[in-house]
Amino acid sequence: MIQKSIFMQEEADAWYERNKFCINQKSLSNDPIFTALQNIGYQPKRILEVGCANGWRLAQLANHYGATCYGIDPSQAAIEDGAKSYPALNLSVGTADGLPDFEPVDLIIFGFCLYLCDPQDLFTIAANSDRLLADKGVMAIYDFCPPTGHYRNDYQHHANLFSHKMNYSSMFSWHPSYCRVFEHVMHHDGTHELEPDALVSVQLLKKDSQLLDVKNPYPPQN
Repeated sequence: MIQKSIFMQEEADAWYERNKFCINQKSLSNDPIFTALQNIGYQPKRILEVGCANGWRLAQLANHYGATCYGIDPSQAAIEDGAKSYPALNLSVGTADGLPDFEPVDLIIFGFCLYLCDPQDLFTIAANSDRLLADKGVMAIYDFCPPTGHYRNDYQHHANLFSHKMNYSSMFSWHPSYCRVFEHVMHHDGTHELEPDALVSVQLLKKDSQLLDVKNPYPPQN
């Protein structure tokens, strides 16, 4: 079974049950994604979060920015709890490779979920999220970020799953319309230790279609 199938059938709800108490204690005051957005002074008005759990971050971002917020998560239990707790949000069950169709947003958040996606779905995930991100919008990626390459670890909560680790901003940064505008690397526990396997990063990339129209910097020599 591929990771997506296992998560949709069982592990997404199990993950939410394990983490529900901690999730409900979270706030923007110590959220690395919000800190990054504050660092660049960005003020989003339409936000999509992929892997939103019960929508806790979206609810607080909606309040702070006055934004319209959308979220998807593979856990039916998380979405049901979010619909009860935050009825103003637009939440639905789904995965990163099957994003719904709606009006473009100016911020897309991947909040520590890409490491659990099937690597063969990354092209689809990148294309679908690019389709939904408006020009001049920002892509926020918070995930594992080892110094080099891609590799996988056994996922400790399920025998048939893996944690896939790589620099996930590279899904977009290779494209000429995306420019990295913020990066902060830290240990998974929030410290500044440099244990490679436990490094995570918050990266913000801005989408700017004008970068596709850059003129030739190497004019013919007369």
